[in-house]
Amino acid sequence: MNSTPDALLTLLADPLDANGAHRPELTQLSVLEQLRRALANYLETPGEREMWMRFLLARRSASELIARFSRKETDAPHVHEGHELIREMAKSGGHDHTAQPDDLALAQGFVRKGWPGVLAAMLLVPAWQWPDAPLLMEVPDWLRADYVRWLFTAPQNFSSPGQAEAFGAFTLKRLEELVRWLNRAPNGTEEKKVLGAYASHCSLRPVCQGSEALRRHAELRGQLLGRAMGKRDDHYRAPFKPRAGRRLRIGIINRNFEPQLETYATLPLFEQLDPERFEVMLFTYVSGFSRVEEHCRQKSADLQVLPVDLPGQLSLLRKAALDVAVFSADLTAECNVVTRLALHRIAPLQVASNASCLTTGLPEIDLYLTGDGAMTEGLAAQFTERLGLLPGPTHTFNFEADREEVQVGCTRADFGLPAEAVVFVSTANFQKIIPEVQQVWARLLAAVPGSYLLVHPFAPRLPSNQTINHFYAAFEENMQRAGVDTARLVVSTVDFPSRNEVRGLLGLGDVYLDTFPFGGVDSLMDALELGLPIVAMEERALRSRTGASLLRVIGMGELIASTAAAYAAIAIKVAKDSAYRTSCRERICPGMGQPPAFLDTKATSEAFGTLLGMAYDELAIKGRELFRANLQPLRITGMSSAGR
Repeated sequence: MNSTPDALLTLLADPLDANGAHRPELTQLSVLEQLRRALANYLETPGEREMWMRFLLARRSASELIARFSRKETDAPHVHEGHELIREMAKSGGHDHTAQPDDLALAQGFVRKGWPGVLAAMLLVPAWQWPDAPLLMEVPDWLRADYVRWLFTAPQNFSSPGQAEAFGAFTLKRLEELVRWLNRAPNGTEEKKVLGAYASHCSLRPVCQGSEALRRHAELRGQLLGRAMGKRDDHYRAPFKPRAGRRLRIGIINRNFEPQLETYATLPLFEQLDPERFEVMLFTYVSGFSRVEEHCRQKSADLQVLPVDLPGQLSLLRKAALDVAVFSADLTAECNVVTRLALHRIAPLQVASNASCLTTGLPEIDLYLTGDGAMTEGLAAQFTERLGLLPGPTHTFNFEADREEVQVGCTRADFGLPAEAVVFVSTANFQKIIPEVQQVWARLLAAVPGSYLLVHPFAPRLPSNQTINHFYAAFEENMQRAGVDTARLVVSTVDFPSRNEVRGLLGLGDVYLDTFPFGGVDSLMDALELGLPIVAMEERALRSRTGASLLRVIGMGELIASTAAAYAAIAIKVAKDSAYRTSCRERICPGMGQPPAFLDTKATSEAFGTLLGMAYDELAIKGRELFRANLQPLRITGMSSAGR
C-alpha cells in the first residue's frame, strides 16, 4: 500500500512559508495528487485511524491551496482539477463521515475569499453538513451548476445517528431555494445547466432513510424535473372515451420485463385480467427474451419496444390510444427513462405502482396503487396522487415465472457460523442499514450471548470495494461500542446469480430482521417462504408499513413493533425462546401455503381491473383536479382484504 511520506506530511501540516505563500515544494498539482493518494489509501482501509488522519490532513491542505487560486483564472487547468477532485470526493464516500468542527470553521472562513473559497469549501465538507453554505444567488454564474450538484449529492452511507433526518431537512430547504431562484427567471442557458445538474442528483431514495412523509420533497422534485425536461412546452391532452361496449385499454410501461422486483410485483396486476374486459399492452425500452419476459408477453395482448428518443416514445404511446398508463418502475429514484415519460400526459388516467416507495410528486400521475392493509390515519395526505387501494397488503408478487431449484446450497460453515448458534439474518440493502439500525442490531447481539448476525446487503450487484469496506468499518464501530466481538458480524459479499440462491443464505438464519424506518418487502417474502420469524417496525410513512402489512395477512402481527425498544424486545424474545421460535414457524408455514393475499395473483388482477375502471369513470366525471384533490382513497366495495 502506498502512503504519504512523512516529509510531505510535515509540509501538508504547515504548507505556508514565513511570507504566507505556499512552499515551493508543494506545487498545485502535487498537493491535489497527494489528496488523491490519501483518499485511496483511506478507502482501502477505512477502519485505520492513521489513514483517516492522513486523509484529513491532505484534504485540508488541498482546500487551503484552492482557496488561494487567483480569481481571474476561472478556466485554468488547476481549477478544472479542483472540480474533478470535488466530484471524486463525493463519489468515493469521503464526505460521508461527520464533518470536523475545524473543517466547518475553515469552510466558513474560505467563503470570504470569493469563488476560490467556495470551491475550497466544496472540497472540504459536504453541503448537507454545513448549515451556512452560501445561497445559490451568492455563487458565480459559471460555478452554479457544479454547486447544485454538490448541494444535492447524497452520502453513500450515513455514519452517525440523526444524519438521515438532518439530510432530509437540508434537502427540503435547498429544494425550496432552488425553486425560488428559478422563479426569478434566470437566462435560459443558465437555467438549463442548473436544472440538468439537479436532474442528475434528484433521487429521493437517500431522504427515504429518514422517517418524514416527504410529500413536499416529491412535489418540488416533480416541479423541477418537469421544467428540466421541457414539460411546459408539451400541451397534449389525452381525450376520454366512453367505456360502454369496449375493453379498457391498459398500457404498462417499464424499463424492461426481466427478472427483477418490479416485474415480479407487476405481473399479478395484469396477468389474470379478463381479456373480454381489458386489453393489456406492455411497453419496454429493452427486450431481453428471458423466461420472465416471455411469460409477460403471453399474458398481454402485445409487447412493444419503445424508440430511443423521448419524442418517438411519446408519439408511439399516444398513438396506442391508451385509456390507462401504468408506470411500474420506481419514479422516485434517479430520473430514469420511465420517469421522463411519466412527466408527460400519455393517457387520460396515469397510475404509479408501488414500485415507487412514496408519492411520486409528478404532476401527471393521477393515482397511486397500494394495499388497504397499510392504511393509517393521515396516509392519503402524504400523496400528491389519489390513493387507489387494493384489498390486502402493499404488494402482491409472482415469483413462479422463473423459479428454479437451487443447485448449490450454502452452509453455515461457508460463512464461519457455528452450527448451534442463534443467527439473526437480513438481506436488506446496505443503504437501509443506517446507524440507528446498526446500533439496535448490535444491542441484540449483546443481549443474546453467542448469537451471530449474517447480512447480505449488496444485492443485486456488488458495489466498489471502497463502499463495502466503508460499510463494514462503520458497522464494526457500532459493534465495538456495544461491547460485541466484531467476529459475530458476518457481511456476505457473495455475488449470487439470482434471488433463488439468496434464499439459500436466508435459510441459514433463525430470525429475520427488517430495517427501519425504510422497511423491506421482497427480502421479507423470501424469509416468509422459508418460515423465518420476521421482526418489523411500523411507523407512519408508507415505506415503513410494508413488512407489517405482510405479517398481518398471515396472522403474525405480534412480530410488529412501533418503537425501537419494542423491536429489540421482540427480536430478543424470538431469539432466546426456541419453543416460541418454533411456534412462529409452525404458524407461518401454513399461512404461506394457502396462498396468502400477497401471492394471490388472480384476486389481485381482479381487484386491479375493478379499481382502474372505477378510477377512469370518476376521473371522466369529476375532472382531474377534483379527482386528485379528494383525500378519500378509492376503494373497492364488497371486496375486503380478509376475503383474499
